Amino acid sequence: MTGPPPRAADDAPGFGGLQAERTTLAWNRTALGLVANAALLSIRELHTTTSRLAAAPIVLAVVVALATVLYARHRDTTLRRDPLPRPVAPRRALIALGSAVTALAITAGGTLLL
Repeated sequence: MTGPPPRAADDAPGFGGLQAERTTLAWNRTALGLVANAALLSIRELHTTTSRLAAAPIVLAVVVALATVLYARHRDTTLRRDPLPRPVAPRRALIALGSAVTALAITAGGTLLL
């Protein structure tokens, strides 16, 4: 038999193998952490205060978790394309998601101080 040797799944064009799966799993773990944050905030805030403002960090955590899951799906689809688009990571989406997580951290930290 002649020809090039078979490629491993990680070497496949478009990173369609294990790299895309690991990336998706990492994004999903992040979303799970954000959902856990929302659950802990809801337990603390909804049982200790009567203010409607107490729900704001909880809603923010749920929205950020949903955005993270949606971005994970988009990222998985992008990494499985052949050829890969340039740039692979949309900068605006990552900056927006990172800013939302930072805002959530500041908001959650603020609720602990009050």
